[in-house]
Amino acid sequence: MVDRRALAPLEISQEVRGAVAARRGVVALESAVLTHGLPADAAVEAVERQRRACAVEGAVPAVVGVLAGRLRVGLSQPECEALAKNQGAAKASGWNLAAAISAPGYAGTTVAATVRAAWLAGIGVVSTGGLGGVHRGPAPDVSADLAELAVRPVCVVCSGPKSILDVAATVERLETLAVPLVGWQSDRVAGFLTSFTEIAVAGRVDSVRELAELVSNHWRLGGCGLVVSRPLDAERAIPPEAVARALEGVGEAETGGGRTPADLERLRAALGPAAIEANVALLEQNAQLAAALAVRLAAA
Repeated sequence: MVDRRALAPLEISQEVRGAVAARRGVVALESAVLTHGLPADAAVEAVERQRRACAVEGAVPAVVGVLAGRLRVGLSQPECEALAKNQGAAKASGWNLAAAISAPGYAGTTVAATVRAAWLAGIGVVSTGGLGGVHRGPAPDVSADLAELAVRPVCVVCSGPKSILDVAATVERLETLAVPLVGWQSDRVAGFLTSFTEIAVAGRVDSVRELAELVSNHWRLGGCGLVVSRPLDAERAIPPEAVARALEGVGEAETGGGRTPADLERLRAALGPAAIEANVALLEQNAQLAAALAVRLAAA
């Protein structure tokens, strides 16, 4: 049997490799938040808080990123800080990951690239903030996050699709791709910076045990990716009407890989510091749930 990890320009840290081999819980964390998602200081804090959240649950955090021409799984905190300060770093998705490894050789990984790296490293759970999806507009772009989930048996824990997206169209596309969208203690899709949308999820779970059972059964039945939608705690969420006002005009920016960072920056500018605080909070809470899930799956 061919070892798929031996075929990729992939470097897995000793800690992560040992944890996977020992069947400990491991959570892959995306790094596009460091390079394109949040201001550098807030992004570094968010990653540190995600690390701590994983450790509290007994899981090993594995930050994924492209450094010095290698796809790395298990970046150290100093390496994360260096990546956040690298102004020439690319934003690597599934379609341009190999190109980003070649040049510039430094990149933050989106959900799509992180899911692929996790799969290569033998990690089944990824934590992020918001999922990519179908953008607003008459000729919408579609994130590669969805296509990657359709072919990789990896579970992504998030706070729903990003607020800048067409959530209904994103949920419909996930259904078409046979990627379940599971609600964590909720019957509705999480609203990213707000707690909820009005859109129903495919199924609901209310405990880590139920979630692990659902994920395991999905994979045993031949399924690939899954999305767990965990709503942002109400006391940290931004009111839906404030987000709706801030979204006016979003969706008219350029297409392509620069669209999501540009739209998110417009949203943050309209909402002010509350958007950054909410984003950091949801990253932390998602990592904690992802870690609990990873530990449970590893013990099964």
